Amino acid sequence: MSAERPPMNRRHFIHVLAASGAAMIATALPGANAAAAPKAVAPKPRKPLLPTIQRELRAQERAIADMLKVVRGYELPTGSAPAVTFRAMRARRGAR
Repeated sequence: MSAERPPMNRRHFIHVLAASGAAMIATALPGANAAAAPKAVAPKPRKPLLPTIQRELRAQERAIADMLKVVRGYELPTGSAPAVTFRAMRARRGAR
């Protein structure tokens, strides 16, 4: 940040102070938030999926389950190197 921000003028400071005071008072009152809360709107019912789409989704779920079974069933040899090793990098200096 090469340019500094000018100091806050008095009018803006008073406005921020009043807004923060009003927010503190509003949170202290038990019924203040309930009256201002918007009414919950019920979500629109979704159309049922077409049978072809349902069939494709089931096929994809089965394929993913089969892949996970293979990956989870693979045993690594004892003492093998880890797949990922974290090494901290030095911070770059200079212009980006």
